[in-house]
Amino acid sequence: MRAAVARLSAVLFAITLPLVALAAPARAADEFTWGVQPAGGRDHFVLTAAPGQTLVDVVGVSNFGDRPLTLRVYATDAVLAADGGMTLRTAAEQPRDVGAWIGFDTESYTIAPGKRADIPFRLTVPAEASPGDHTGAIVASIKAEATGPGQQRFDVDRRVGARIYLRVAGPAVPRLAIEELRLSYDNPIAMFGGAEAVVCYRVRNTGNVRTTAAAETTVSGLGGWRLGGPARVTLPELLPGATHDVVQHFAGVFPAGRLTADVEVTGNPAIVTAKSTGVWAPPWVLLGALTLLLGTLIAYLVKVVRRRRSTAAGTEVADSPTETVGVDPTG
Repeated sequence: MRAAVARLSAVLFAITLPLVALAAPARAADEFTWGVQPAGGRDHFVLTAAPGQTLVDVVGVSNFGDRPLTLRVYATDAVLAADGGMTLRTAAEQPRDVGAWIGFDTESYTIAPGKRADIPFRLTVPAEASPGDHTGAIVASIKAEATGPGQQRFDVDRRVGARIYLRVAGPAVPRLAIEELRLSYDNPIAMFGGAEAVVCYRVRNTGNVRTTAAAETTVSGLGGWRLGGPARVTLPELLPGATHDVVQHFAGVFPAGRLTADVEVTGNPAIVTAKSTGVWAPPWVLLGALTLLLGTLIAYLVKVVRRRRSTAAGTEVADSPTETVGVDPTG
């Protein structure tokens, strides 16, 4: 059976949306294991509703262990994590979005060993709900006591969840932004072989629908001379407000005076956004050689001019008329 599984013998497990995986149940007899999955064999909930509409659906919670298991079942919101991805609100936090719109008949469910409980729930979209995608999860959790360093004992909350993607009817606005684009280049003294250029940027979903995207980056010199790339990367699915950081390395980039990094992001739904940045990368050896050659040429020209002036001055002296001073023999 494909289902998300939690193990009571594990360390504290913080659920994140990309990590609500499908896994096989644990085999150890002294472990509680359970899974959460939408009814009907779905991997996660994908729902559509209009503001003010109520939906009814069913979530399956399975007990893979050999003892009865009592779980807290509830809904919560997906929120931005520190790394720009998505995680869920903690059990102590009150949901404010789709998690607050979902209700169960009761919060605690006891499931017999090897059995699955199909639990109905209601999702009522507020009349003032904003259009677009709202993301959360239905979570089944259990608290247990754990022992830490120094034999300290504390309570931990293990959670397994099934993702919910709800799209509220209304204008869908797919939009992506490229932020904090930087190009760094360790300009070498010797231009032969070039050096590494590093392009860093962040892609943010500034629209109201979840979006997949691919990015393409190139590094060019003056006149559009292609020096690196194109380098392509596929981005993970970005929920509204989510970000993803990209770092791309380009080896052997020639110091062509001015380097430009061009990034283009193409999303699905169809959307294209682009941004550029640049740095100066003077070819020091070439500039030094040109400076030396120019200095030598200037010195040669100065020498030639001086020689010509000297020659011209000597010619003028030779061509000047000579006056003869006579002696009066009677004087």
